[in-house]
Amino acid sequence: MASDAPLRFSPTSHLCVVGLGLVGGSICRAARLAFPGVRIVGVDREGILAAALDGAVIDTGVVASDHDAVDAALRNSEGGAVILALPVLSVVEMMDRHADTLRPVFCMDTGSTKGGVVAAARRLGLGAFVGGHPMAGKSSGGLAHADPQLFDGASWFLCADDGTDLGVIAGARAFVRGIGAVPVEIDAADHDRDVALTSHLPHLLANVLAEAVLAAGATDAAGGSLRDVMKVAGAPIDVWGDTVSTNAEAIGDALDDLMARLQTLRAHLHDKERVRELFAHGRALKERLHD
Repeated sequence: MASDAPLRFSPTSHLCVVGLGLVGGSICRAARLAFPGVRIVGVDREGILAAALDGAVIDTGVVASDHDAVDAALRNSEGGAVILALPVLSVVEMMDRHADTLRPVFCMDTGSTKGGVVAAARRLGLGAFVGGHPMAGKSSGGLAHADPQLFDGASWFLCADDGTDLGVIAGARAFVRGIGAVPVEIDAADHDRDVALTSHLPHLLANVLAEAVLAAGATDAAGGSLRDVMKVAGAPIDVWGDTVSTNAEAIGDALDDLMARLQTLRAHLHDKERVRELFAHGRALKERLHD
């Protein structure tokens, strides 16, 4: 993807964020600090909008169930930017419902899988759409935990179709950098394969381990190591249900690889050199991640 192209819109002056959870709310807060004077419209349920308005997270609120009002808010975002901070299947539903309105509008999503979203944008002719995925989060979700520093230094994957306008890609890159993240441009299929291993599998394994501990009645023996693993257990199912179902193939491949490695470990539990090698790999990755 080219690195420089003229912008045909200004996401720093007008921003419409659909979904004011942890990620959407943090985008609003970060944009407010990064782009003085930006006008932010939020789309969500009434109670969440009230809290967002009270906290000056947004300037104007639109109730998500009022589809005509949402369509108007999206239409008024032409020349600015729309961010769909929703679970993956809700992103696709929103694009399907408002495709005619979104075609001329610069739009990104923040969903955790990208193949289906980018394919939907192509099918609908959304030429100003870039799939996005910020690798940032907290153990607690929701608007109450929105943080303007959430994206500082975090990788933010950008997945665009081959025919996406270079100005659109440049704008996505500039916006992501503006709120503190590091843009990483990647093919949607490669993204889904990689995050299946580095993000989706750890979440699933934490929950499988929780299930095993509960079934064994071993909670009284829980120590620090289990508590560390459980930090990602029990994440919101409204987000993770979509994540698992829309990336099942890549997650399945990652599980197959992991199960093969576990079978090898099972056969070599008495092999001290194999166990030593395994722990060395764990230490090497830990040190690399903390560089």
